[in-house]
Amino acid sequence: MFFHDNLDIVSPTLLFEDQHLIVLSKPAGLLSQGEKQGDPNLVDWLRAYVGRNYVGLVHRLDRNTSGLMVVAKRTKAARRLTEALQQGELERRYLAWVLGKLPAEAKWEHWLLKDEATNKSRVFRAGQAKPPEAKAARLRATPVRSGSYEGRALTLVEFELETGRSHQIRAQAAAEGLPLLGDTKYGRASDPKFSRPALHSHFIRFPHPMSDEVVTFEDPLPQDLELTK
Repeated sequence: MFFHDNLDIVSPTLLFEDQHLIVLSKPAGLLSQGEKQGDPNLVDWLRAYVGRNYVGLVHRLDRNTSGLMVVAKRTKAARRLTEALQQGELERRYLAWVLGKLPAEAKWEHWLLKDEATNKSRVFRAGQAKPPEAKAARLRATPVRSGSYEGRALTLVEFELETGRSHQIRAQAAAEGLPLLGDTKYGRASDPKFSRPALHSHFIRFPHPMSDEVVTFEDPLPQDLELTK
């Protein structure tokens, strides 16, 4: 367990490991990669765990997003997993509580432009004038069940990414009028407060970088996101 500023940050949970890769569940509150302030982060934890400096971070989760990640232990595995991600062969699905009701499955397509100064993605709809550096963002949203929080209607939604843009789910959901519970960056000031954006990476499937066997891992909602049954 990490200790920082008198707060306990839970260590990741390892779900699978071989000589090429590790699949783990990252807890909310833990950075994927270190920042200048030296906060505890997954890469440093893994370096200590494997006993060497190299860690191949194939993809990232925001600090307060929990759930599944695959990390390479060797450069060849990292290269092949990155290629699988770029080719759409590394499938990722997320669960999120959104404010409002999503009545049916939907496919959302927008264009996102990351503002590095504010660490926020601006959303442009299809057909809307946009800067040339904006990037396409596509995902599928499927309602799982309904719930409520502090009197507000919620929908638990499964999001399947077709692209991997910064804050993609959070930005696109807010643009569709369904901001994530607890998302102060993309939500509204009047939204009910929650400890973090209610987002969890619950499913990952990819071809093993050495054997090409397709492997699948699932991670249920953590206790703090089990709001209703």
